[in-house]
Amino acid sequence: MTAMAPSTSIVSKALFQNLIEGPPLLGDLPEGSAFPCHSLVKPEDEHPLNLPQKLGHLYEDALAVLLATTPQYDTLAQSIQIRQKSGLTLGELDFLVRDLISNQLIHLELAVKFYLAVETENRLLLPGPDARDNYFRKLEKMRSHQLQLTKTHRDLLPEKFRGEEIVVQQLVHGCVFNHVNASEPLEVEFLNPDGRRGKWLHAEECAEYFGNDARLEVIPKPLWPVPLEIMSGIKLKKWEPDEGLDRCVMVRAEGGSTPYFIAPTGYPSVHDSDRG
Repeated sequence: MTAMAPSTSIVSKALFQNLIEGPPLLGDLPEGSAFPCHSLVKPEDEHPLNLPQKLGHLYEDALAVLLATTPQYDTLAQSIQIRQKSGLTLGELDFLVRDLISNQLIHLELAVKFYLAVETENRLLLPGPDARDNYFRKLEKMRSHQLQLTKTHRDLLPEKFRGEEIVVQQLVHGCVFNHVNASEPLEVEFLNPDGRRGKWLHAEECAEYFGNDARLEVIPKPLWPVPLEIMSGIKLKKWEPDEGLDRCVMVRAEGGSTPYFIAPTGYPSVHDSDRG
C-alpha cells in the first residue's frame, strides 16, 4: 500500500519540535551568538502551517508561532525592511524580539540551509542542493551584511528602536552531507560540531551502495531540516530508483538514522559551486 503524504498537522508539529530540540547548523559567530532555541515553548493548540511555500518562509512562520507562545519573548516586529529615503532596500531583519527576562532587545536572523561536501584536488566545496547556493558565500553574507544591519543602518530602523542597544543572534537549521565515500568527517569553521550530518551520493551510485532491495523513502521538503528521530512515526512515500532526477532528493533508508541526498548525474556543476 502506497503511503499518503503526511498531514499538515503532523508536519507542523514536527517543525515546532525540531526548532526547539533540533541542533542548529551553526554555532556562535563573532557577529551573532546562536539563539537559545531550547528556551522556546511548543503551542498547546493546533497551529497548522502553510506548507506550500519556500522553506525559509515556512520556518519563519513556525518560529513566529513559537515566539508568540513562549512567555519569555515578545515579538515587536517581523520582516522589517531597511530602506533608504530613495526607496532602495538594503536588507531585512527577520525578527526584533524582547527577552522579557533580561529585557534585552534581540535582532534574530533565521535561516534553513543544506550543503553537500564535494572534495576536489585543491579545496573543499560546499554547494547546496541547488549548486548556486554555497556555504562559504552564505556565511560571508551573514557575517558582513545581515547580522550587521542594526549597526550599520541604525538610523534606518523604526525610530523607537534606534536609541536602544540591540543584541544580535542567529538561528540556522539544516544539515551538512558528506559523500558516502568521503575519506574523513567534515570540519569547517563555525559549523556546530553537534549539528546534523548526513551523506550524499549520485543516483547511479545507489544500487551499489544501498543494494537493489533497499527501501528508500522520500522526505518531503518541509521536513528536510527535521532529524529522523523526530520523524520516526511519519510514513513516507517510497522512492523509485528508475525515476529520472533533475534535482537533489532527500531520502531515508528503512531502519536507518542517517538522511541521504541523492544527486543527479553531473552534480555539481563547477561554475555554480565556486566558493567565490
